Amino acid sequence: MNIKQLAHFGLDTNPFDKDVAGDDLWLPPSKQGVVDALVDTVTERRWSLLVGDPGVGKTCVLRALRQRLADDGFRLTYCCNTTLGRRDFYRQVCHALGLTPKATAASVFYAITTNVAELGRENVHSVLLIDEAHLLHQDVLDHLHILGNFEWDSAPLLTLV
Repeated sequence: MNIKQLAHFGLDTNPFDKDVAGDDLWLPPSKQGVVDALVDTVTERRWSLLVGDPGVGKTCVLRALRQRLADDGFRLTYCCNTTLGRRDFYRQVCHALGLTPKATAASVFYAITTNVAELGRENVHSVLLIDEAHLLHQDVLDHLHILGNFEWDSAPLLTLV
Protein backbone atom coordinates (compact mmCIF):
# COMPACT_ATOMS: atom_id res chain seq x y z
CA MET A 1 0.00 0.00 0.00
CA ASN A 2 1.23 3.50 -0.75
CA ILE A 3 1.06 6.50 1.61
CA LYS A 4 -2.11 7.86 -0.02
CA GLN A 5 -3.94 4.54 0.39
CA LEU A 6 -2.78 4.23 4.01
CA ALA A 7 -3.96 7.77 4.77
CA HIS A 8 -7.36 7.01 3.23
CA PHE A 9 -7.88 4.30 5.84
CA GLY A 10 -6.37 6.36 8.66
CA LEU A 11 -3.22 4.25 8.82
CA ASP A 12 0.42 5.24 9.00
CA THR A 13 1.90 1.79 8.38
CA ASN A 14 0.89 -1.13 6.21
CA PRO A 15 -1.16 -3.49 8.41
CA PHE A 16 -0.19 -6.44 6.22
CA ASP A 17 3.57 -6.17 6.57
CA LYS A 18 5.37 -8.97 8.36
CA ASP A 19 7.15 -6.44 10.57
CA VAL A 20 3.97 -5.28 12.31
CA ALA A 21 4.68 -5.40 16.04
CA GLY A 22 2.98 -8.22 17.91
CA ASP A 23 1.05 -5.73 20.01
CA ASP A 24 -0.39 -4.19 16.84
CA LEU A 25 -1.54 -7.40 15.20
CA TRP A 26 -5.18 -7.48 14.25
CA LEU A 27 -6.81 -10.87 14.09
CA PRO A 28 -10.26 -11.62 12.72
CA PRO A 29 -12.55 -13.53 15.10
CA SER A 30 -11.82 -16.78 13.27
CA LYS A 31 -8.09 -16.47 14.00
CA GLN A 32 -8.69 -15.21 17.54
CA GLY A 33 -10.50 -18.47 18.28
CA VAL A 34 -7.47 -20.42 17.03
CA VAL A 35 -5.16 -18.37 19.26
CA ASP A 36 -7.46 -18.98 22.23
CA ALA A 37 -7.40 -22.73 21.55
CA LEU A 38 -3.59 -22.71 21.28
CA VAL A 39 -3.25 -20.76 24.53
CA ASP A 40 -5.41 -23.42 26.21
CA THR A 41 -3.32 -26.18 24.62
CA VAL A 42 -0.03 -24.69 25.80
CA THR A 43 -1.37 -23.90 29.26
CA GLU A 44 -2.57 -27.50 29.60
CA ARG A 45 0.81 -28.73 28.31
CA ARG A 46 -0.57 -30.61 25.36
CA TRP A 47 0.70 -30.84 21.79
CA SER A 48 -1.03 -29.15 18.90
CA LEU A 49 -0.94 -29.11 15.14
CA LEU A 50 -1.79 -25.97 13.20
CA VAL A 51 -2.35 -26.66 9.50
CA GLY A 52 -3.58 -24.65 6.55
CA ASP A 53 -2.78 -23.58 3.04
CA PRO A 54 -0.02 -21.03 2.45
CA GLY A 55 -1.11 -17.50 3.23
CA VAL A 56 -4.05 -18.29 5.53
CA GLY A 57 -2.34 -16.79 8.59
CA LYS A 58 -0.64 -19.64 10.49
CA THR A 59 2.49 -17.63 11.23
CA CYS A 60 0.36 -14.63 12.21
CA VAL A 61 -1.49 -16.89 14.67
CA LEU A 62 1.84 -18.01 16.13
CA ARG A 63 2.91 -14.38 16.54
CA ALA A 64 -0.36 -13.65 18.33
CA LEU A 65 0.20 -16.71 20.54
CA ARG A 66 3.61 -15.34 21.50
CA GLN A 67 1.95 -12.07 22.56
CA ARG A 68 -0.65 -13.85 24.69
CA LEU A 69 1.69 -16.06 26.72
CA ALA A 70 3.37 -14.65 29.81
CA ASP A 71 7.13 -14.23 29.39
CA ASP A 72 7.86 -15.53 32.87
CA GLY A 73 5.95 -18.80 32.52
CA PHE A 74 6.75 -19.91 28.99
CA ARG A 75 9.82 -20.27 26.80
CA LEU A 76 8.85 -20.17 23.13
CA THR A 77 11.40 -21.50 20.69
CA TYR A 78 10.77 -21.00 16.98
CA CYS A 79 12.22 -23.33 14.35
CA CYS A 80 11.57 -22.86 10.67
CA ASN A 81 14.17 -24.95 8.83
CA THR A 82 12.41 -28.27 8.79
CA THR A 83 14.10 -29.90 5.80
CA LEU A 84 16.95 -31.22 7.95
CA GLY A 85 17.68 -34.73 9.12
CA ARG A 86 17.13 -35.61 12.78
CA ARG A 87 20.57 -34.71 14.14
CA ASP A 88 20.72 -31.39 12.28
CA PHE A 89 17.14 -30.57 13.24
CA TYR A 90 18.01 -31.07 16.90
CA ARG A 91 21.20 -29.02 16.41
CA GLN A 92 18.99 -26.23 15.07
CA VAL A 93 16.77 -26.53 18.16
CA CYS A 94 19.93 -26.24 20.31
CA HIS A 95 20.88 -23.03 18.53
CA ALA A 96 17.36 -21.67 18.97
CA LEU A 97 17.52 -22.47 22.70
CA GLY A 98 20.88 -20.72 23.00
CA LEU A 99 22.72 -23.97 23.64
CA THR A 100 25.98 -25.08 22.07
CA PRO A 101 25.12 -28.06 19.88
CA LYS A 102 27.16 -31.18 20.42
CA ALA A 103 28.52 -33.52 17.76
CA THR A 104 26.46 -36.66 18.21
CA ALA A 105 22.69 -37.01 17.92
CA ALA A 106 22.50 -38.43 21.44
CA SER A 107 24.45 -35.50 22.91
CA VAL A 108 22.31 -32.95 21.10
CA PHE A 109 19.12 -34.63 22.26
CA TYR A 110 20.46 -34.79 25.81
CA ALA A 111 21.31 -31.07 25.76
CA ILE A 112 17.75 -30.20 24.69
CA THR A 113 16.02 -32.44 27.22
CA THR A 114 18.30 -31.24 30.01
CA ASN A 115 17.50 -27.61 29.14
CA VAL A 116 13.76 -28.30 29.03
CA ALA A 117 13.92 -30.13 32.38
CA GLU A 118 15.87 -27.24 33.98
CA LEU A 119 13.28 -24.76 32.74
CA GLY A 120 10.56 -27.02 34.12
CA ARG A 121 12.18 -26.91 37.56
CA GLU A 122 12.05 -23.09 37.27
CA ASN A 123 8.31 -23.34 36.44
CA VAL A 124 8.92 -22.30 32.86
CA HIS A 125 7.10 -24.38 30.26
CA SER A 126 8.96 -24.93 26.98
CA VAL A 127 7.02 -24.50 23.77
CA LEU A 128 8.64 -25.54 20.50
CA LEU A 129 7.00 -23.82 17.51
CA ILE A 130 7.86 -25.72 14.34
CA ASP A 131 6.94 -23.77 11.23
CA GLU A 132 6.49 -25.76 8.03
CA ALA A 133 6.35 -29.00 10.03
CA HIS A 134 4.87 -30.82 7.04
CA LEU A 135 8.38 -30.73 5.56
CA LEU A 136 9.95 -32.62 8.47
CA HIS A 137 11.76 -35.80 7.46
CA GLN A 138 10.13 -39.02 8.55
CA ASP A 139 13.05 -39.85 10.86
CA VAL A 140 12.44 -36.56 12.73
CA LEU A 141 8.70 -37.24 12.97
CA ASP A 142 9.37 -40.77 14.21
CA HIS A 143 11.58 -39.41 17.00
CA LEU A 144 9.93 -36.10 17.89
CA HIS A 145 7.39 -37.57 20.31
CA ILE A 146 10.27 -38.68 22.56
CA LEU A 147 10.96 -35.02 23.41
CA GLY A 148 7.71 -34.91 25.36
CA ASN A 149 8.29 -38.17 27.22
CA PHE A 150 10.27 -36.87 30.18
CA GLU A 151 9.57 -38.40 33.55
CA TRP A 152 7.23 -41.19 32.52
CA ASP A 153 3.76 -40.23 33.68
CA SER A 154 4.53 -36.73 34.97
CA ALA A 155 3.09 -33.60 33.40
CA PRO A 156 4.74 -32.91 30.04
CA LEU A 157 7.57 -30.38 30.16
CA LEU A 158 7.40 -29.51 26.46
CA THR A 159 4.59 -28.51 24.09
CA LEU A 160 4.98 -28.81 20.33
CA VAL A 161 2.97 -26.54 18.08
